[in-house]
Amino acid sequence: MDHNTIAPHEPPSSADGKALDIDTVNDAAEAMLADLELSPLTKTTYRHGLHALVRYFHLTCDAYDEADALAPCPIERIDEETLAGFARYLREAYPDPRARPGEDQGPTRTARTYMVAARRLMNWLDLRNLLPEGVSFERMVRRIDAGRGHRRQGYPQRRVDPEVMRVLTHYMRQKLPERGARRLVILRNRVLMALLYDTGMRISEALALSREDVLDGRAHKVRLTRTKNGKPRTVFLGEETRRLIAAYVQERERADARDDVFAPLFVSHGRGRASGERGMSPITPAHAWRIVKSAAQAEGLYDNTSPHSLRHRRAQDLLDEGMPLEWVAALLGHEHPDTTRVVYAWETDEDRLADMVATFGRKPTEAASGTGPSGSA
Repeated sequence: MDHNTIAPHEPPSSADGKALDIDTVNDAAEAMLADLELSPLTKTTYRHGLHALVRYFHLTCDAYDEADALAPCPIERIDEETLAGFARYLREAYPDPRARPGEDQGPTRTARTYMVAARRLMNWLDLRNLLPEGVSFERMVRRIDAGRGHRRQGYPQRRVDPEVMRVLTHYMRQKLPERGARRLVILRNRVLMALLYDTGMRISEALALSREDVLDGRAHKVRLTRTKNGKPRTVFLGEETRRLIAAYVQERERADARDDVFAPLFVSHGRGRASGERGMSPITPAHAWRIVKSAAQAEGLYDNTSPHSLRHRRAQDLLDEGMPLEWVAALLGHEHPDTTRVVYAWETDEDRLADMVATFGRKPTEAASGTGPSGSA
């Protein structure tokens, strides 16, 4: 299969809907692109957007191999939540690198363009009566508009699930097969969860790592050069994380002798990947997002749980244990400690304030009677 093309089939020649024989999103995308009078550049951009839509459908079912391969996706998968869900996915998968921490990020230009492509495809299907029975394009659009009034707030207003570390224990509990791609996937997911928490890295920083950067688990610290603000910083690997990395790398080398130290640390282990047919292909941010989401859903965690939640949890744990704010800011790569306080420390400040109130305050009845620890009648 050519992985740069949505569908391996020739697009249908009819544009009036009478002779169309389309049952996958992939075929519908190619047929629509053939119908539209677009510049080559715009058509290429739309095709990338429709690639993302096909990946989104597969990732919602945890079908990582199918997502990577852009496997055919049945039109029956489309429902009236499709466009709204795709919009949320795009905001997570294509974040704005220029946004400041704590800001409520809107869609990037890429996400907006991809959303236009998806909407045009849904409208194209609707006009040809190809949407699943009972699904209306107009209602799909209204669901997007309704969601805009409830767009997620910036991190200063969002709580991280206090049990977020169960995304790690979820994968640690999974039984390892004796061999095969599934064994590699579980080992990789364990490393990713542990590394994100241990180092407080952003997901983009973690996915930029190579085996060489972590010395196959022997490195105690890593110098990050590809950071959000462009300023290098150092993060530190604990013993447990190093052990998980070493086990994962050792298994990779056993599965494929061509896997070398210059390969990405986090790679896809789908069909053909572990055997090295096309080299070691790194996983995408969207793939990593789904790895965390899948574990969070299985563990019953908050819907807002994402890779960033592990960074948030690490920062709050360090602050709760008394690490000075400026040093937590340095570990996270924040230029100003105020950013760390606003984005990550607000829950810690709330807990400390609650403890102070409980320590020094009186019950209402004690205050009314003038008794209690703060005074007497």
